Amino acid sequence: MKTYTPPDITGIKAMSLAGNRAEYDALPGLNQTLAKVLLRSPAKYKHALANPSKATAALREGIMTHACVLQPDVFAKYKPEPDVKKNTKEGKAAYEYWKTTLQPDDIACDCDEYDNALHYADGLRAVMASHGIRVHAAEIALTGTYMGVPLKGSIDFIGADGYLYDLKTTREDATPHGFGRELQRNPDFRLQAAWYMHLWKLNYGETPRGFRIIAVEKEAPYEGAVFELDQELVADGGMKMLEAITLFQKCSEFDSWPTYQPEIIKVEPWKKPGDAVPLSFS
Repeated sequence: MKTYTPPDITGIKAMSLAGNRAEYDALPGLNQTLAKVLLRSPAKYKHALANPSKATAALREGIMTHACVLQPDVFAKYKPEPDVKKNTKEGKAAYEYWKTTLQPDDIACDCDEYDNALHYADGLRAVMASHGIRVHAAEIALTGTYMGVPLKGSIDFIGADGYLYDLKTTREDATPHGFGRELQRNPDFRLQAAWYMHLWKLNYGETPRGFRIIAVEKEAPYEGAVFELDQELVADGGMKMLEAITLFQKCSEFDSWPTYQPEIIKVEPWKKPGDAVPLSFS
């Protein structure tokens, strides 16, 4: 089995460029999230670049969950709004008092989203403890150039065991036949794995031991599991990565970001494997 000892924390931090989400977003470079959009449609990529997505409840919960697990000092700045009715005299008074308790660097957040993040974080930490997973360095923002294209990526953490780890919440069961099947089916996860592992090698000279996802369910009792992507899946993600970079080069060269092909799409009845094919006597 491949072994890998990650660089010391000082060495990792020397190459990590962003201190927070806003700084990471401002870094130049194609990231794996937009590479997925680009592969769907260059026109969609161009639109997404000019129109960044608005923060959703799921995104805010995800950011808080990551902070709770990996950056407790950052999570401590989140202050949930009181669960009161602001259209009542008592509720308005309670809310106004809460605002006076905020410090300049505090981050106001929805109380339900805050509670959800706490539950997810507890589930993730329980999984990590059961597997003896220890964080070596967390929230690692890296950049690099490959095939002349600037790249970037934000890695959740590298473990003391030499694996890159990504934290996720899921509505699927955290089982081989639930989230595990989704990892097999959805090429986005393979692309992410290959993207992060290649960026790591570009910056630190060696390939990590592998790529793992720690997934926790969004429903109580917030069970979770660790999923390791097989090298064949990572290699397939590498092909997707090359496809995205090549497409980015071509589109950038001609400043052309085409939409879907204009051909008419003929839709035939869906057949399950093994279905009989009707005989044709024409």
